Amino acid sequence: MNYKDFLPNNSYTNFNDGNKKLLDELNKYRKENEELKNKIAILSNENIKLNKILSNFNSNNKQNNNVKTLNEIIKNKDIEINNLLKKLQNKNNINVKYSDIIYIHFISSDKKIDCHIKCLKTDRFAEVEEQLYEKYEEYRETNNNFIRKGELILRFKKICENNIQDGDEIQFVNW
Repeated sequence: MNYKDFLPNNSYTNFNDGNKKLLDELNKYRKENEELKNKIAILSNENIKLNKILSNFNSNNKQNNNVKTLNEIIKNKDIEINNLLKKLQNKNNINVKYSDIIYIHFISSDKKIDCHIKCLKTDRFAEVEEQLYEKYEEYRETNNNFIRKGELILRFKKICENNIQDGDEIQFVNW
């Protein structure tokens, strides 16, 4: 015996019809469910691609900002270079009177230094001292003083402010 024997004839048909409708509806939902899963997978892949694009855009945007910043720095440095070039041209274009050029005679007590250096009256003594050290490197790292006619020379004063004249002998004193 099976369950058909307990049902009236039309109930069995109704049961089969109801069951068939339910199975059709279940299959319809399964199909919709599969279609939605496929759409989710497609949208998920598209989302991943869009995130990569957005990440690249943000990276490029940061790079663009970095490029803009670097371009600003370059622009400012170009302006600074041009200003320095102008200053250099102005310095090179200074007309010097022949009478402003003097020679200073440096001499040490041990006679290791006996040197004439050409300079301008308006040069700072430290600039002339630097020229001396270019010729006598070994004295650069020592404590040195310079004396003219018994007076100590002040390094950061100009030649004329130290009352140094053309041909003056400057005593080099190494401590």
